[in-house]
Amino acid sequence: MASTKTQTERPGLVARLRNWFHDVVAELRRVTKPTPEETTQMVLVVISFVLVVAIWFAVWDAVLTYVTQRIEAWVDTIGR
Repeated sequence: MASTKTQTERPGLVARLRNWFHDVVAELRRVTKPTPEETTQMVLVVISFVLVVAIWFAVWDAVLTYVTQRIEAWVDTIGR
């Protein structure tokens, strides 16, 4: 008995690749480049965020270093 194609059967590899490339090209046509002002603004936002996070980690590093040193000094006094 010969099989008949139904509507639920998937298209072939070539047809799927063609559809995928068609979708990619259609999406790329909708892409717009940011203006130089937008690019500058986005760069400043990223740099600001990185600086805030770096300061956050530096503060926590200093606090935890201080706490660790105090605990070590306390343990040294107990051990004597």
